[in-house]
Amino acid sequence: MSLKDRTRLFWRGPVIKALRSRVRRMIGIGPGQRILKMPVIETERLILRRFDQEDLKDILAWEDFPVGPSHEVQAQEFLDYCFREYRERGIGPWGMQLKETREIVGNCGLPHINFKTLCGEVNCYVAPRHRGKGLATEALKALLEFGFRQIGLTRIQARCELSNLSSQRLTQKMGMKFEGLVEDDPSSKDPSRKQKMYAILEKDFKVAATGVPDGTMAVKARPDGRN
Repeated sequence: MSLKDRTRLFWRGPVIKALRSRVRRMIGIGPGQRILKMPVIETERLILRRFDQEDLKDILAWEDFPVGPSHEVQAQEFLDYCFREYRERGIGPWGMQLKETREIVGNCGLPHINFKTLCGEVNCYVAPRHRGKGLATEALKALLEFGFRQIGLTRIQARCELSNLSSQRLTQKMGMKFEGLVEDDPSSKDPSRKQKMYAILEKDFKVAATGVPDGTMAVKARPDGRN
């Protein structure tokens, strides 16, 4: 699949598959669409910010790119996709930077936003050696907060592969409810290409007494997208 396909990252599996996932189903700039400003978002352990070219070395360390001549090419393809999203939509994948080490350990985002229906779709990817630490939970709570409180969405959804139980547990931890199976590719007749759809409505989004989800801090916007 080409880069015209949407990114699903954590929900789909290895990042190389994400690089070839469809990205244009809901995000084309047209009627009902608008350019957004992309803030830096801080959580307890993470800084969510724009990628820059200097992040290539961290992306290459994610362990999901196959070893060989195309290793760096595919990582650069991902960065080029991010830069294109920033230019065309105003927002794109946030790099997940550990405050403690300054290392980029994954990415997350809202690749699909439909402003007519006020519906967004989230995704998240964490490098294998950093999984099991609650980083995806931390990042997605911040994105739900941003989507509902800053953009004004009324619904946020996520898709999970049928076999990806960890993704399904994560969506449930976010308060998302299972809504049924959806086609990964409407033209495919392969039943294995179906995915599970989870979603949460703004009215059901629970926040702590401080006004932000547990484990997150206030959204901080910086012009250059860096800390």
